[in-house]
Amino acid sequence: MLKKFLSLLALIFVFNAAVTSAARIEPVTDEAGLLKPTEIELLNQKIHNVEQKHKIKIGVVFVKSIGGSDMITASDDLRDKYFSNGMNGGIVLLVAMDKRKYEMATDRRMVERITDSDGIPYLKETFQSELSAGNYYKAVNNFVGGVEELMTYYETNGVPYGVMVKPEGLDPVAAGGAFVLAVIIGVFVRSSLIGSMSNIHHAMEAIDYLKKNTVKLKENRDTFLFMNVQRRPKGGGGRRGSGHSGGGGGGGGSF
Repeated sequence: MLKKFLSLLALIFVFNAAVTSAARIEPVTDEAGLLKPTEIELLNQKIHNVEQKHKIKIGVVFVKSIGGSDMITASDDLRDKYFSNGMNGGIVLLVAMDKRKYEMATDRRMVERITDSDGIPYLKETFQSELSAGNYYKAVNNFVGGVEELMTYYETNGVPYGVMVKPEGLDPVAAGGAFVLAVIIGVFVRSSLIGSMSNIHHAMEAIDYLKKNTVKLKENRDTFLFMNVQRRPKGGGGRRGSGHSGGGGGGGGSF
């Protein structure tokens, strides 16, 4: 009986290990054959270090084609399946070579740290030019470095990149009072300086600044020449915000 029980436990352990191994995926997946094995190894090591440091998950996937799926759906699926179990969030970069397009997807926790409005555009600037030039290793390396920079910014300042950091020790009431006091002092000093000038006096009307009989108007009327009217349609053309499923965010583009 004990032998059967131990055999059953061993079978369960092997099954769980197999399931865990099947669900595990390396951070960089290159199905398009764009990176050298040594480059993939270096990138995976860098990503592992960033993941452990910031308790996040990062994925980069190159594919030849996504078939009939669209980029947003495909990136969301990759995120949800492999890169959404980080304590502080997960992000995946999907690159489809047939479409020459890329898409980034973030989960709910990550979108609080890397926002669609500022963080995602910043990441694009770090790698898009290298991606366009065919420098795929450098593009991924810059992407990972950008994620680390944005995570460090959030952890240092308590707000995501793009949000104004409130200076420590600043009292809004005291700052407002100081501003009002400065305005009052400025007005007083200006008035005192003007009053001390013997050759400057206030005039009641604009005409008083002219010497009498030096300017004569031939016509006493206003002539309306023309008017340009431009009409713009409401709505449309806006940038997509958190359009990814599951409450996450992200963004993409072409290269």
